[in-house]
Amino acid sequence: MLARSRPTISFEFMAPREESEVDVLEQTVATLAGHAPDWVSVTYRVRTGEKTLELVTRIKRHYHIEAMAHLTCANSADRTRQILNWMEREGVANVLALRGDPPTTGEPFTPADPQLTHASDLIRLVRGSGYRFGIGAACSTEKHPESPDVEHEFQYLQLKVESGADFLITQLFFDNRFYFDLVARARAAGIKVPIVPGLMPVPSRRSLALMTTMSGATPSFSTAQWPSVSRKRNVAASTMPPSARFGLPEMPISPPQVRVPTSVPSLSLRK
Repeated sequence: MLARSRPTISFEFMAPREESEVDVLEQTVATLAGHAPDWVSVTYRVRTGEKTLELVTRIKRHYHIEAMAHLTCANSADRTRQILNWMEREGVANVLALRGDPPTTGEPFTPADPQLTHASDLIRLVRGSGYRFGIGAACSTEKHPESPDVEHEFQYLQLKVESGADFLITQLFFDNRFYFDLVARARAAGIKVPIVPGLMPVPSRRSLALMTTMSGATPSFSTAQWPSVSRKRNVAASTMPPSARFGLPEMPISPPQVRVPTSVPSLSLRK
């Protein structure tokens, strides 16, 4: 899927935590496939990793939707190459290379292999091993909690691109200014890869707290406003046809003051 003249729309599916959740996820995929996304991605968990990879291939074959697999530093370099070999054989064309989150929020990340400490290491492994995957990477529009400052965060972004990332997807943000400022700074620095805005629904105060703690995103509203905001959004969602709610009737549409960009670079996924 090369650069298009219009924005592309995608869904990200969370990998099942347990085997019992696989069927539920597949039902969700079937429902959302009806909205004709341009592409989808599936997150990766070590415990159910093989099921997740199988789901990626089924999405491509059964629904004819370009599916991208998340790849993290949760495995050794040798095991990672085995996973990449499997993806290549099964026709997976794109991977999202991520460091991955620690098992417990707030705890330091412990790499499974000293060769794969950062996402940039994983990108270099994929690119340097001769694979022809399209490689995506994550970036933050604000300071990530583990970064000392915004300048270091931008340096990490540059390193991922220099290591071979073909495109970037941002963490969630609550103010478009952060996204457009990041794109402008990247372009001024000579970074030309697409930078895709990552949008995430926030269904509850608890989810809001977790998301902001993990990503460093700054809400553009007081958390004290959340109950009234949530009720208003749920009422609005309940008046929409099911197709507009993507099968999630109790999910607020979006936090206040977040405007979806009308001009976003399209994603250069490979087919």
